[in-house]
Amino acid sequence: KYYNMWVSLAGAVLCCGVMFVINWAAALLTNVIVMALYIYVSHKKPDVNWGSSTQALTYQQALTHTLHLSGVEDHIKNFRPQCLVMTGYPNSRPALLDLVHSFTKNVGLMICGHVRTGYRKPNFKDLAIDQTRYQRWLMKNETKAFYTPVFAEDLRQGSLYLLQAAGLGRLRPNTLVLGFKNDWRDGDMMNVETYINMIHDAFDFQYGTVILRLQEGLDVSHIQGQDDLLSSQEKSSGVKDVIVSIDTSKDSDGESSKLSSKATSLQSSPAVQKDDDDDGKATTQPLLKKDKKSPTVSLNVTDQRLLEASQQFQQKQGKGTVDVWWLFDDGGLTLLIPYLLTNKKRWKDCKIRVFIGGKINRIDHDRRAMATLLSKFRIDFSDITVLGDINTKPKKEHVVAFEEMVEPYRLKEDNMELEAAERLKNSEPWRITDNELELYRAKTSRQIRLNELLKEHSSTANLIVISLPLARKGAVSSALYMAWLEVLSKDLPPILLVRGNHQSVLTFYS
Repeated sequence: KYYNMWVSLAGAVLCCGVMFVINWAAALLTNVIVMALYIYVSHKKPDVNWGSSTQALTYQQALTHTLHLSGVEDHIKNFRPQCLVMTGYPNSRPALLDLVHSFTKNVGLMICGHVRTGYRKPNFKDLAIDQTRYQRWLMKNETKAFYTPVFAEDLRQGSLYLLQAAGLGRLRPNTLVLGFKNDWRDGDMMNVETYINMIHDAFDFQYGTVILRLQEGLDVSHIQGQDDLLSSQEKSSGVKDVIVSIDTSKDSDGESSKLSSKATSLQSSPAVQKDDDDDGKATTQPLLKKDKKSPTVSLNVTDQRLLEASQQFQQKQGKGTVDVWWLFDDGGLTLLIPYLLTNKKRWKDCKIRVFIGGKINRIDHDRRAMATLLSKFRIDFSDITVLGDINTKPKKEHVVAFEEMVEPYRLKEDNMELEAAERLKNSEPWRITDNELELYRAKTSRQIRLNELLKEHSSTANLIVISLPLARKGAVSSALYMAWLEVLSKDLPPILLVRGNHQSVLTFYS
């Protein structure tokens, strides 16, 4: 309690001085022996944990401050985004990790949640080893976060464990961060049901929710050659380069975007837990190298794009914009995250542009009112755009495309008997009923129209932050909700879908 390192240093110097006053020869001999032992141990560097009184003191202080913080009443001006980020292994979704770390570093808590599923008894020793390993990886990559794995029978159960138990006292998450499920139409739709239920569970536990979508995807765990890279990083303090060269003469996915054929150097590429082959994908000649002695690994164009996209938030963002589409008052989280981002060194050259809905005959009034509000919040902005045509009907071809997308997931209960329809709905709860599709037609049109406006106004933004649409639990099927998120965020720059828990996180008062 009364420890002070400067007082301790002064006491040590005085002790040495007294030693020389009493017997200078013995004091000199003692100091020489001590220095010789210190030099010997420093040179040999034995693999021994000597323990540290500083470590014990740090633990005691952390425990004391955590307990003290638990007795302090919450206040808006002390709000911090404390994020539970569902990364899996921390290095399997580097873009998600880097972006969240950008606005939580030195400001809020970040926990990397990982749900390991299975029905057999887990090997808890391996879990402990993995926890130590990946926590060390986070520290080596200077990511201020905690890795927290749990074992559960399924993903939803594991996420419930994390939502309820992650953190300690006031150091508990208040925001759930997910990656967008890009492959939702390719796999088992029950996985989509689980994904949407995780969002509902977050709101039930009074969490805010953030979803990051990159068009290329987030998960790099299937890229070959990454496990060896993690091992080499753990053994060596230096960071090795991953040199990727790409031939764009064959574009396997047929997208119109073009990639530079110039070799790209990527540092600290993420490690993963498995190696999978991408069957059926046309491969080109790109190579993934760790060093001259390492075997090369072929990458197809899709994986090359994914690898490049996964590193984009590690770089300094040039002059550009962070576009904030504030469509609902969720407490201010949609504004707070861009504000925190643009205060960081990597994002300081990006300006905030704000887009809000409004009426054509009140555009100037709404713009002035929003400018006044942002000034009170002390949020710098470069422009405010009031969208007077936000409620205009979307283009017919886009509506038709949406209907074609949801067609495989419709229940079509009007074409079958009532009992058969109920049985199918109970076994496949994600299916979209005809009544539901008609009831929420206006909300569907709004998501389609928003995507049109996003492409018109924000196609060149460095990052888009937009209010996450909500779906009533039990009333909107998971397939329809997922389709809304899909049509809202497709074919856009990196986009964050954000929804607070309707508790205020911004205040006028400093």
